[in-house]
Amino acid sequence: MNTLARVTKVVAEILRVPEAELSPSMRIEDIAETDSLTLAELATALDAEFNVRVPSDGLADARSVADLEALIRRCLEEDRAGAE
Repeated sequence: MNTLARVTKVVAEILRVPEAELSPSMRIEDIAETDSLTLAELATALDAEFNVRVPSDGLADARSVADLEALIRRCLEEDRAGAE
């Protein structure tokens, strides 16, 4: 499963919407009502799924599913670079 598919799966689970209804360009706020608790839950789930620390400021700036994927990719790259 690629990064986008995994991010989509996590978003669907946390926001309690069918995965098939999500697309990369969908804005998080248009998928479901989100508040700080929902964003914290999303960050925790993404941390667990990808075994990285998702920064809260980066998560707050992510507007779409694709933005979340890009954020996760950056986190993974930084994690790899830090391990070298």
